[in-house]
Amino acid sequence: MRTLILIAAAGLLAGSAASAWADSPGDRSTVTSRQQIAKNAEFKGDIARAREEYGSAVNWYRVALLSDNGNAVLYNKLGIAELKLGDMDQARKAFGDAVKRDPAFVDALNNLGAVNCLQRRYKPAVRYLKQALALDEQRAVTHLNLAESWMGQGQVERAMTEYTRALELDADILNSTANDGVNAQIATPEQRAAIDFLIAKAYAKRGNLEGALDYLTRAKEAHYRNLAAVYTEPEFAPLWRDPRLATIVKR
Repeated sequence: MRTLILIAAAGLLAGSAASAWADSPGDRSTVTSRQQIAKNAEFKGDIARAREEYGSAVNWYRVALLSDNGNAVLYNKLGIAELKLGDMDQARKAFGDAVKRDPAFVDALNNLGAVNCLQRRYKPAVRYLKQALALDEQRAVTHLNLAESWMGQGQVERAMTEYTRALELDADILNSTANDGVNAQIATPEQRAAIDFLIAKAYAKRGNLEGALDYLTRAKEAHYRNLAAVYTEPEFAPLWRDPRLATIVKR
């Protein structure tokens, strides 16, 4: 019922503003007032979200949308707050509303795909994430979410391709918290071990040998089956003469 009231109020506001504009073309005060209300509410929502007061953030973003219901960015922010509250259905709806208003909004496409992935709706997840990458291929978090979506369907090779690309773009992606999407939800120890090995390779390729050794150790502890490949893959060449490598895996 509360939602219906909010929608009705939004319609009344929109209708009143349109009427005022039509009746008095020179009077922009009503529109300006609505814009200011929306900006103020959005600002308060942003503060609440920064404080991790997600319920309050949701309320403020909804207030802002009453005065600016065509704003895709607002819907995306609402979706993030809903996601933080654990309401996947409402988050998916909000991200969908953002995409409807701006089909080229990469953040919203990524988030819509991410939520579908979390809900195990893998086919639509892949569709939205591919759309996001078609607009911006350089997003590590989107490749990561696509990898998870492929993994959820048992498409291991495709998943590994996307994990690798994500790590090429950002070697720390699995250890970071992104505001524009979810991080990997790796399902099994075997998958975790394989990803640890890929991270090690990404670090080694960038010359971060400490990071590479750290993740090779993690891969070993997770019983990665193909750890000996470290001596055949050229990315690990800088480590071949490092005595620390031999303590992790012998030739």
